[in-house]
Amino acid sequence: MFIQALLTLIYGIIIAAGGIVGYVMAKSVPSLISGGLLGIAAIAGSILMFTGKPIGKPIAITAAILIGLFFGFQLLKGLSAGTPVARAAGIFTLSVIELMVLLLIKGTQNVPK
Repeated sequence: MFIQALLTLIYGIIIAAGGIVGYVMAKSVPSLISGGLLGIAAIAGSILMFTGKPIGKPIAITAAILIGLFFGFQLLKGLSAGTPVARAAGIFTLSVIELMVLLLIKGTQNVPK
């Protein structure tokens, strides 16, 4: 569970930072709101996972799904326009799929006795 929580924390920080960068570079309020809120949700989920609270994992999974939907939509929109946004959205969509797989795998705890 530690690795899952750590990956979720790192991912949440990246998503929140991406929302801020999107706002600074393109003045995109939707990027700021979605990146900020979903990044904070992923960070909160990871903190709850670190502390052993069972609600942390569903919060992190929900944030990952919503981020995936957002970037999946950006991917479809970018493909039709043929812009470089499509590549970035595709990479983020794949990373969300990877995160979701990691979160869905039951963590083993090898505690020394």
